[in-house]
Amino acid sequence: MNEKISCGMELCTSKIELFEKLPLNVQEEIVHESEHFDSDKNSIIVQEGDLADSIFVIREGKVKCNRYDADGKEYILDILMAGDTIGEEFFMQKERFEYNIIPLVPSKLCKISKSQLFSVLAENGEWALSFLDVLSNKLSIANEKIRILMEDNGLRRMIAFFIERDHRLQGEPITLSLEEIAGMTNLRRETVSRKIKELQDKGLIERLGQKQIKVVDREKLMEIFYES
Repeated sequence: MNEKISCGMELCTSKIELFEKLPLNVQEEIVHESEHFDSDKNSIIVQEGDLADSIFVIREGKVKCNRYDADGKEYILDILMAGDTIGEEFFMQKERFEYNIIPLVPSKLCKISKSQLFSVLAENGEWALSFLDVLSNKLSIANEKIRILMEDNGLRRMIAFFIERDHRLQGEPITLSLEEIAGMTNLRRETVSRKIKELQDKGLIERLGQKQIKVVDREKLMEIFYES
């Protein structure tokens, strides 16, 4: 991490679902009190077991949340982009991070302390309800990712992955490499490539380049998933 820097002209909270409903003056206070930093590729922002005393906002870049098993095998729990937040699922109940946070490219982040957020919650009751809604959605996403990994059929696992990711991105292209998708689905890269081609041949997804995939027919994907 580099020394503390500013967000620049635009508030890092202004386009974040977690904060966008707050009054502008409250957002300005949060940004002023938070820590803004740059992080190099593959540096460790948070290590599994670290105290979960903050929430992170990604301003620029791409960050992965991962864990390693006893044999050193990596499991990628999520890959997050600019505009995403990390760690709010630990806000109420967990005292320690249950994963590592590592940038995949040079990234810019903001670190907002729990104590500051508790103070904002106490003073902004309407926002507190919105905050709880976001927390609930975050937990639903976490449960959905667990369900994806429990699928023993490779095609169903890939379909579930694309449905969940497309829903989260609201139809925007999925910007991930084959290696990243393989890590997030716990499938071999060759299997991911083969299943993507299969879905593409059916007209359900479209490759927009080496690292972009667009879901063309989410309803058909869901139909196949629940019928198979």
